[in-house]
Amino acid sequence: MPRLTSAGRWTRLAVGVAVLAVALSPSLPSRSARAADDVLRYLGGDVGTLDPAFINDASDVQLLLQLYAGLTRLDENGEPYPSLAASWAVSDQGRTYTFTMRPNLRFSDGTPLTSADVRRSWLRILDPATRSSAPDVLSIIAGADERLAGGPEEAVGITAPDARTLVVRLRHPASYFPAITATPATFVVPPDADASPDWQQVDEFIGSGPYVAESLDAAKLMLVANERYVAGPPPITRIDWLVSVESDAVQAYADEEADLAGVSSAVASWMAYDPDFGPALHEGASLSVQYIGFDTSRPPFDDVRVRRAFADALNRRRLVPLAEGNGGTPASSIVPPALWPEGLPDTFAHDADRARALLNDAGYARRGDLGVISVDDAGLGVGPAVAVWREELGARISVESRDFEDYLRSLEAEPPQVFTINWIADYPSPYALYSLLLLPNAASNYGSWTDPRFVDLLQAASSATDEASQANAYAAVDAYVDDQVPIVPWSYPASWWLVRPGLRGLGDLTLGLLDFGRVSWDG
Repeated sequence: MPRLTSAGRWTRLAVGVAVLAVALSPSLPSRSARAADDVLRYLGGDVGTLDPAFINDASDVQLLLQLYAGLTRLDENGEPYPSLAASWAVSDQGRTYTFTMRPNLRFSDGTPLTSADVRRSWLRILDPATRSSAPDVLSIIAGADERLAGGPEEAVGITAPDARTLVVRLRHPASYFPAITATPATFVVPPDADASPDWQQVDEFIGSGPYVAESLDAAKLMLVANERYVAGPPPITRIDWLVSVESDAVQAYADEEADLAGVSSAVASWMAYDPDFGPALHEGASLSVQYIGFDTSRPPFDDVRVRRAFADALNRRRLVPLAEGNGGTPASSIVPPALWPEGLPDTFAHDADRARALLNDAGYARRGDLGVISVDDAGLGVGPAVAVWREELGARISVESRDFEDYLRSLEAEPPQVFTINWIADYPSPYALYSLLLLPNAASNYGSWTDPRFVDLLQAASSATDEASQANAYAAVDAYVDDQVPIVPWSYPASWWLVRPGLRGLGDLTLGLLDFGRVSWDG
């Protein structure tokens, strides 16, 4: 899912998937921890889209997870389980998945839901006319990339031979494919969905998930239980998705206007010691990473020695706390710790002398020959890194600031030489980040890095079946990415939540994976 955000907006998304600023409140009233009857009040922020084809941030993922269903779904620990599908079988050495749908499935309006609807929903994502924001999530399917480029729909490896059977052919084996089908971008939309982003409306909403949209005003989006949901009506019959509150997240929680809200790391740092709020504060397992990217399509960063030099100069253990405070931890890999394979080394390269020698070896002994390096600060705070590049490497740096929407357009058309990105994994597998961000021709490979060796290593990791071979294969991928440096992993953002006592089923509070259909109140 595209998760590019400005530095300010990232805090609001990654620390609670809410688009509401959180202000420090040194004095708060103490209130009893009592939930509204059969209602969960969630501080979700602005409603961005009601369409899985146009997911733009983690808040969209969170909302669409409530409104639609897919072949599989993720439990509170991030493991896929059957949802619309009753089961699946794997054949052709891991290249073909055959899903058997549950009987008598229906959309929220009573319309039958069959395997043909799954196929139609996926082909809609891959249709170039739709201009979906997240088509790469299905790129592992045979013929998907070709379809996105304008190729024939019939060549895509998705068939529905009968109402309860869906057959999917993959480019190569992928043991994590059931996790992909638990991604909201792959969820099933009703038959009237077209290529426009506004076909779905709140007042006439038809979905396939645990809840349906009932009403929307300036204060909240009301979601009510879907009586026809595949798992049955959810335990909590109504979700009040709070679009705005009069004060801030902490005050809204204190005043019992919200039962679940994300808070910033700065707020969490004092709240942990507060006798009233400390017990309600929980840290989430983040699937997100912030990183620095290089435009590898042109000098000087088309030379791996230059990329290596700029990476080696950065002491991330020291610089990340300067830039992020307690809002994140230094990143040693593009893969967040929650997704690390067993045994992935947590190591950092830092050698300023080697960095200078690499620039000399690359032909830039006269640093002026590098030209003026353009760095954009729209993604994260680049001040500490820029200071090091200037002082340790003698590079001339121009820091550019622009409107965030302009920044997004520039990444697609003509990215700055050094750019910054915040990204959340679309599904719980290392492949999600490696493939969507670094494979050649991936829509989010903004640095245009192309490396056949990386492609081979990643395919080997994708094809591995047992845990030991997967761990070894992904370790090889990670080591190669670290050696070739198309990106510099920067930090793993922290996420903190205020949770009303008595709320059960939230699991690890992983970003974008809060399934309210599985949540309940005690008693």
